[in-house]
Amino acid sequence: AKNPKGPQLGSQYVSVVEVGGAYAHLFFNLLSFLELRTLIITDLDTVNRNDDGNACKVSEGTHTSNACIKRWFEGQEVTPNSLINKSATDKIVGSRRLAYEIPEADGKACARSFEDAFILANPGLFNITGLSEPERETQAWEQAEKVKKKSDFALDYAIQKTNWIVPRYIEEGLQWLTQMAQIGVTVPPSTPVAAPESARTVTNSLGDTNG
Repeated sequence: AKNPKGPQLGSQYVSVVEVGGAYAHLFFNLLSFLELRTLIITDLDTVNRNDDGNACKVSEGTHTSNACIKRWFEGQEVTPNSLINKSATDKIVGSRRLAYEIPEADGKACARSFEDAFILANPGLFNITGLSEPERETQAWEQAEKVKKKSDFALDYAIQKTNWIVPRYIEEGLQWLTQMAQIGVTVPPSTPVAAPESARTVTNSLGDTNG
């Protein structure tokens, strides 16, 4: 996306689809058959099994409740630390790429959901002033908890307030999608994986809108 000489997503046929977790897996065979490059953007969804599996900050989590992540890394450890340390290669299966929250920089606080990830990526917009990473994580978590309507939060920063930084995990996923378009080759189909509730699936076809 940062290479002005390479293909840009703005000149590609891109579709964004929000898919419920109970049905998303039904689309993966179709995506494999069509060999569509697909970016799945989802949430880390950390929970603490020692607290009845309740949602919690990443630093307090023991596992993820996210069905897509658990299926993607089936048979592997899915603790927050192990997921944060997964490589970019680990997140690629065939023509699909998984993206979930990671720290904005190594060793920094990590978010559980899009809202606190957006807040941590833009601390100046949300008065995140903690001197330590645990303090910053807590401040972002508390502000994200106050978001009542996620759609209003997203639309506000998509339309009204546009001077912000894209969270790292989304940026890396979009860069992969752009690089795949630049390569211009198909990838062999692979075993389908299930997507969680409200997973964002971004697919990129082989065509170019500039003809």
